[in-house]
Amino acid sequence: MRQFFALALFLPVLASAQTLATLPPNNGAGGTFMTLTPATQSLFLTGLSTFFSGTAGATATVEVWTRSGAYAGFTASNAGWTLHDTITMTAAGTTTETAITALNSPLLLAFGSATSVYVHSTTAGNGLRYQGTGTTSTSTFTNADLTLFSDIARTGNVAFGGSQFTPRAFAGTVQYQPVPEPATMALLGLGVAALARRRRA
Repeated sequence: MRQFFALALFLPVLASAQTLATLPPNNGAGGTFMTLTPATQSLFLTGLSTFFSGTAGATATVEVWTRSGAYAGFTASNAGWTLHDTITMTAAGTTTETAITALNSPLLLAFGSATSVYVHSTTAGNGLRYQGTGTTSTSTFTNADLTLFSDIARTGNVAFGGSQFTPRAFAGTVQYQPVPEPATMALLGLGVAALARRRRA
């Protein structure tokens, strides 16, 4: 019974998702760059929501590219980038934010360093929209856990292709959760192992 209690105690730690939102879009479409910097501890980027240029219900294939450090000087080609994930998102309309779509594999945002993320829709007619056109663009968004900086977008349905515009910022929400401490992971592992032994018995 103690093992079950321990497992139940630590599972919420792994599931405590938080979010950081930017501003609604006013143009698009294609993809946007952002740099994510944890404030106090390492985080997992677990999902995102955004706005699309297509009609509500239209699906889009979104590539998620990553690199360590800032993206300045690395926005015209995939040199220095890694394709971390490809996800399918569903448009909710040009002025309505989508539901949060989980990444297939969480992305580690290491404390003490910046991680750049480039999200680009490769579906023609259903690109990511962005904010900053014709206004004083807001490029930095922050809360107690995370700072998001974004000021460049690229058009079209080919990642790193199309035209580049700045200041243009990501429009939407990123979802993240703390990386469990090693002691927490060890206790969780013990709980899972005990549960497995109990089931075998």
